[in-house]
Amino acid sequence: MNSKGQSLIEYLIIVAVIAIGSIAVVRGLGQTVYVRFANITNALQNKADTLQPDALNKDDYSKKGLSDFFKGAAGPSNP
Repeated sequence: MNSKGQSLIEYLIIVAVIAIGSIAVVRGLGQTVYVRFANITNALQNKADTLQPDALNKDDYSKKGLSDFFKGAAGPSNP
C-alpha cells in the first residue's frame, strides 16, 4: 500500500495550521513589535521621540472568520 500521499497531506495540514497561527500572532503583536523597534531606532539615533502602542480593542483579539479576515490589515496606524 502506498502511504506517501497520506503523509504529504498530513504535513500540508500541519503547515497550514502553523501558518494560520503565525498570521494570528503577527496581527495581534505586530504593532507592539513595530513600536519597540521604532523606539530602539530612535534611542540609537539620540532622538527624544518615543512611540506608544495603541490600546487593543475587542476587535483586535476577537474571533474572526473569512468574511472579515482582511479587516485592519493595513498595518500599524503610527508609521
